[in-house]
Amino acid sequence: MSSRPHHNFTPRFVPDITRLFEFSNGMMPPAHGVNGSMDPRALNYESSDLNEITRRQMNEDISAYRYDLDFCRNQLTTPDLSPQETRTLQIRVLDCGHNIRHCQHRIQQLDAQAQAIKAQRAANAAAAASMNVSYRPPQHRISMATPGSGPNVKRKRSSSNSDEDSDLDVEPVKTLDGLGTTSVQRLGFWKCRLCTSQKFLDAGTNRVPSAPCKWPLKDVSKILNHYLDMHTEHTPRERLQELGAALAHNRGPFEYWLTRTRAQDLNDPTIIDDFIANLQTGVLPEPLRGLNRAASAFPNTVSGIKR
Repeated sequence: MSSRPHHNFTPRFVPDITRLFEFSNGMMPPAHGVNGSMDPRALNYESSDLNEITRRQMNEDISAYRYDLDFCRNQLTTPDLSPQETRTLQIRVLDCGHNIRHCQHRIQQLDAQAQAIKAQRAANAAAAASMNVSYRPPQHRISMATPGSGPNVKRKRSSSNSDEDSDLDVEPVKTLDGLGTTSVQRLGFWKCRLCTSQKFLDAGTNRVPSAPCKWPLKDVSKILNHYLDMHTEHTPRERLQELGAALAHNRGPFEYWLTRTRAQDLNDPTIIDDFIANLQTGVLPEPLRGLNRAASAFPNTVSGIKR
């Protein structure tokens, strides 16, 4: 009776796929729904804070990459690997390390932004406390126009609003208090001050836009694209500060854009003020990069081209 020779070998490590996912209830949900699709309840988040969601996702990615790294290192200890398999695993180890470092840097940026937002909110609260109450009513006139107003009245108010915005160009401090169009509506009103700045006028023929805007910016998407994609003659910080001033003056349309145009579930409306405060300090909120094309490419030195 012949006996088979026994070969010494190291069993290969079988990855536990469940360790690559984290769910709030600590359990793996059904992989598929009724028609083979994912159960949407498994994709919901308990919080609608975009910064918190991004930070949690970064931590989950780090855990998954570290598990992937351990798996590759374990595979490299097996003696029966071909040279090609060894090189592939070594490259994957390096790739996991780069991805972990990238996630850690993103988390550091989110933490720095959170500190900046906290400081800015404290400064805004102090400024609001010292603000003269009698100065507030005129700022609300933009959002007080009702559908029942006659055509002549509407035309008169539109002219008044244009005059007020011209005054805001002279006194920019008035646009930084967050007042203006506060009603949640699609269109707002903003005249770009960078289009009349000396930097823009001296930029020459290669400037973007090629000429000052003839019409006010009303749609929030156009406001975002205007400052994040154009005016590269100004520094990124100056462009973000002007964008913050524009959105502070058009808080209602900005909320409309976030909640309806981009379908973001904002249970805590103060996140809108956080975004605006961040921009006014010259910092682009990280969640906006996933909501707007120009934001994802910012900062850029040429229109549409990332630095």
